[in-house]
Amino acid sequence: MMNKRLKKGLKITGITLAAILVLMFVLPFAFQDKVMNIVKKEANEMLNARLDFESLHISLFSHFPSASIELNGLSLSGVGDFEGDTLVSARSIDVAVNVMSLFGDEGFDVNYIVLDRPAVKAVKLADGWVNWDIMKPDTVAEEDTVEEESSSAFRLKLKHFKIIDATLVYLDDSTQMQFYTDKLNLKLSGDMSADVTDIDSKLSCENIYFAMGGASYLKQARTEAKLTVSADLKNSKFTLKENSLSLNAITLNLDGWVAMLDNGAMDMDLKINTPEINFKEILSLIPAIYQNNFDKLRTTGNMSLTAFAKGRMVGDTVPQFGLTLGVKDATFSYEGMPASVNGIQIAATVSNPGGVLDKTIIDLSDFRLNMAGNPFQATLYAATPISDLNFQATAKGTVHLGKVKDIYPLGDSISLSGIVTADLRLAGRMSDIEKENYEKIQGEGTFSIADMDLTMKGMPAVAVKKAQASISAKAMSLSQLDVKVGQSDLQAQGSLTNYLAYVLKDETIKGTLTVTSSLLDLNELMGESETTEEPTAEADTTALSAIEVPKNIDMTLNASFNKILFQKMVLEQVKGKLVVADGAVRMTPLSLKAFGGTMVANGTYSTAQNALQPQVNFDLDIQKASFEKTFDQLDMVKQIVPIFAKTGGTYSVQFDLKSALDSQMSPDLNTLTAQGVIQSNDIQLQNIEVFSQLATLLKNDKLRNIEAKDLKISFAIADGKVKTSPFDIKMGNITMNLSGVTGLDQTIDYTAKINIPGAGALSNVSATIGGTFTKPSIKLNTEEVVKNVVTSTVASKVLGVDAEDVEAQKAAIRKQAEDAGNKLIATAQSESEKLVEKASNPLAKIAAQAAGKKLVEEAEKQAQNLKEEAEKLIEKQYGSGK
Repeated sequence: MMNKRLKKGLKITGITLAAILVLMFVLPFAFQDKVMNIVKKEANEMLNARLDFESLHISLFSHFPSASIELNGLSLSGVGDFEGDTLVSARSIDVAVNVMSLFGDEGFDVNYIVLDRPAVKAVKLADGWVNWDIMKPDTVAEEDTVEEESSSAFRLKLKHFKIIDATLVYLDDSTQMQFYTDKLNLKLSGDMSADVTDIDSKLSCENIYFAMGGASYLKQARTEAKLTVSADLKNSKFTLKENSLSLNAITLNLDGWVAMLDNGAMDMDLKINTPEINFKEILSLIPAIYQNNFDKLRTTGNMSLTAFAKGRMVGDTVPQFGLTLGVKDATFSYEGMPASVNGIQIAATVSNPGGVLDKTIIDLSDFRLNMAGNPFQATLYAATPISDLNFQATAKGTVHLGKVKDIYPLGDSISLSGIVTADLRLAGRMSDIEKENYEKIQGEGTFSIADMDLTMKGMPAVAVKKAQASISAKAMSLSQLDVKVGQSDLQAQGSLTNYLAYVLKDETIKGTLTVTSSLLDLNELMGESETTEEPTAEADTTALSAIEVPKNIDMTLNASFNKILFQKMVLEQVKGKLVVADGAVRMTPLSLKAFGGTMVANGTYSTAQNALQPQVNFDLDIQKASFEKTFDQLDMVKQIVPIFAKTGGTYSVQFDLKSALDSQMSPDLNTLTAQGVIQSNDIQLQNIEVFSQLATLLKNDKLRNIEAKDLKISFAIADGKVKTSPFDIKMGNITMNLSGVTGLDQTIDYTAKINIPGAGALSNVSATIGGTFTKPSIKLNTEEVVKNVVTSTVASKVLGVDAEDVEAQKAAIRKQAEDAGNKLIATAQSESEKLVEKASNPLAKIAAQAAGKKLVEEAEKQAQNLKEEAEKLIEKQYGSGK
């Protein structure tokens, strides 16, 4: 009896478990649409952005006994100024909810969230607009707010929150701040639904980059944090308990608390308590040191570091804060290196009594070191940085660059030598610089570089023979600059004004320089130098990139360059004035030799609107340039005027040109517009398919190789097409008038009018030319040919018949048309035979036979057209009847 009961109990249990398992498989499908509709409804009600995801899945197994809701392929895209930008994306978001909450209509209790590979890109524009302001404005009455919030479909009762391999990017155009990190991992645990709880957190992230105002402060840094926070969630106050924070090799301890107040305000009392820090640890913040043989770095000396922040932060109001850094008698050297840096002294403070950032004072009262026997020292004091920067700075010392290799392991990829000396003293207020009250500014000193050589793998070698400058409060005078980069050389001298405002506040620097060079290889400098060597796996394949003209430079350059290499062009004896201002370079004018001739250029190159798409606007006057050299050096000509490939002689051209350039400095032919006149007193066109076909059809070999004089063509380029006005080509007693359009795809649409004295019915003929330059299609105007026959027949007895004998005239017209047609066919057959004879192998003969057959068929078609047109004109001239 007991066995029966046991068996019955086990059976019931088994059926129940099976039923539960079936329900656990089936139920997710029942709730899936419900959850998806709620997610989309919540997003659309709250967000002024586009939320999208690839799929949504519900599982009762992943986080049993909780249900798992998983979103895959999520993305949140901006609108308006940020149209198309992705603010947030994630490989997946896994949310665990209370199973029982799925069965009701009161919403879901969320207790576990996992973000897998999320990516966040936050952007703040210079005008203050931010891409994360995506919440729709609250339109409900204030008294209804609490009720609405409580009726949300999701209620947070978190106990676990996890982020896996996140990427964060923050770009602030208003402050020029950039922040980036990837492989960010975060784990939070604690009962976040309770009023008071302890939250344990672990954070790590790598490849941290931080820059502000164009200066990089962190690069490829790493941080780790372990924090236990006592959280009073009801009052939004968080107190730090056990914690540690590391940045590269530096380990810090944080104490204190932070409270979140109304209107986005924060109250805080935070201190950084650090154990005694070894000097080596502070050096870990320098990327070049931390990323290269850091384990072999040997140091002596300690560093003291204290920092605090106390008070409220709301709007533009900041709490009281301060930082003190001190280093005394420190040294560092690398294992196996013959020299060291010693006598390192640093005393620096940053302080603010609270209120506004303008009260911040930065005081680097002492910075000294001795590098392999060469002393260097500097000081810096800065106050009122926002309203009117008050500064004092000094720098004095000599650096023997050749001794750097004795201190720091440069490796085989870099070689450095030379001597840098500086003795500078500056003090004053920014307002006096802006008002040019230079008598109130203290500034004097000298700076020089001598015999410097720098070679780095993958970059052109740099050699500074001499660079010497002296400064005053008003100007920096460059008495000499002699530098060579790769095979390019540059010499300059002149003066620069407003340089202090340029350095301190990124304002516009002004000046006048005289610049000379025997060779300027822009291809090498911009990353695309040509070489005759075979490419290797390590060859530099960097593409040419657009040159951005800074907007904060206002400078006049009196230039004289013996030779400039740019793409395939060779420009020689370049002389003129270049005015750099407002993000553009203006030529006024520039004379040079190019394409075998001379050129005068006026115009502008500008990146003011778009640094990746420069705009050019030039007036060019080119005299006696070579067609052949122009075609070889300008890829644009190959595409727009492919006929230049088989054109000999010289030309002169005057034209206006406007175009956008792409990121590789080549004209965007779809935006190119130009208008001008090209002339040539000496032009040869040989073996051009268009004229070869005309010569064949008209049986006149003079049309194959054209040598013309006094050619003048007016042209315009727009919408990707070159349009030429009618122009004459004269070859002895033959005259050809051409006009039409060439497309960027090398399609042609031309009309030709040809006068060949003594050619009978073919003396005056017109033709339409289509197809492409390599495969043209030519159609003779057969009606015009027959008209010529009729005219000559009626006007005289050219054909040997009586002018009153109508039937004889009709017969003569038909015979003339037939003879002209036979002449076309005979010529085509002759050309076909020549093609086959010239073929050197069986495959070539087959191709020649096909081409010849097509040529004959076209001639036969033209001959038939002549006969048909003859009958039409006979009927028109004499009426119907044979």
